[in-house]
Amino acid sequence: MPKCISIHSYKGGTGKTIIATNLAAILALKGFNVALLDLDLRAPSLYGTFASSVDSSYDCFLNTYLDGRCEAENSIIDISKKLGSKGRFFVGLANPDINAISAMANKSKAWEVSSVKRLFNLRKKLLTDLKVDYVLIDTSPGVQYNSINAIVSSDLSIVITTNDSVDLQGTSSMLHELYEQFDRKAVILVNKVFPNQKSQFTDFKVTATQKAEKILGHRIMSIIPCYCEILEGDRSKIIAIEKPSHPFVKDLEVVIQKLDNLSTDQFSSEMELVETGGK
Repeated sequence: MPKCISIHSYKGGTGKTIIATNLAAILALKGFNVALLDLDLRAPSLYGTFASSVDSSYDCFLNTYLDGRCEAENSIIDISKKLGSKGRFFVGLANPDINAISAMANKSKAWEVSSVKRLFNLRKKLLTDLKVDYVLIDTSPGVQYNSINAIVSSDLSIVITTNDSVDLQGTSSMLHELYEQFDRKAVILVNKVFPNQKSQFTDFKVTATQKAEKILGHRIMSIIPCYCEILEGDRSKIIAIEKPSHPFVKDLEVVIQKLDNLSTDQFSSEMELVETGGK
C-alpha cells in the first residue's frame, strides 16, 4: 500500500474529508501509525472534527509551518490516547480562522515553491523520524496550488467523485489535465451513489460503474452508496470509532484492502483507459 496518499476531488461536497478521516481512523485502529493532514487551507474542516482533542495552546497550524514560522514537529499533534487507537494517530490541522483563510488567496509564486519543499520535508519527518506507516492528505478540491502540492508529494491519489454527470465530466477533465500531464497515479472512488432500491444495489452498482467509466475513461476502483444518516450526523464524530460495524466503515475497509493488494501490474490495469471513453 502506498505510504503517502492524497484524497482529492474535482469539487466540494463529494464526501472527501469524511472518507479521508475515516480511512485514517481505520488504519490507526488496526495498529498502524497514521498521520492525517488538512491541506484544504481555503476551506479547512478537520479542526472541527478534532477540536476536542487539541490543546488550547496549539498555534502551529499547517499554514504556519508552510509559512516557515514554526517547525514541522510542532505542527503535528498525537491524539492517539484521546481516540483510543492501537496505532499512533497524528493530525496536522489547517487554521480555521477567517483571516488565515483569506491570507491564502494572496500567496506569491515564491511561497508556493517554498511550501511544496516544506511539505516534502514534513512527509520525510513523518515517515522517517516519527515512524508513520501512512500519511493521508485531505486536499483542496479542483486544481489549486495546495492540491497540486499534495498530489505531487503523494505516492497515490484517491480521487472522489459522485455519480452526477457534471461532477464526472469535471473529474474526467481533471484526470486528463492534471494527473496525466503530471504523470501522477490515481484511483477513482465513486461516493454517495443513490440506488433506486437498497435491495437492488448490486444491479444499480453495475449501472453506476458503467456510467462513471464511460464518462471518465478510467476504471472505477470502488463505489460507495449514500449513507444519509452520516451526511446528516455530527461531523465531529468519527464513524470508524463511534460505529466500527457501520456498512460505511466496511466499505472503506474494502478500499484499504484493494489498495493493499494493488501490485504494479494491477495498478496499471486499474488505471488503463476503458474502451468506452477517455481522452
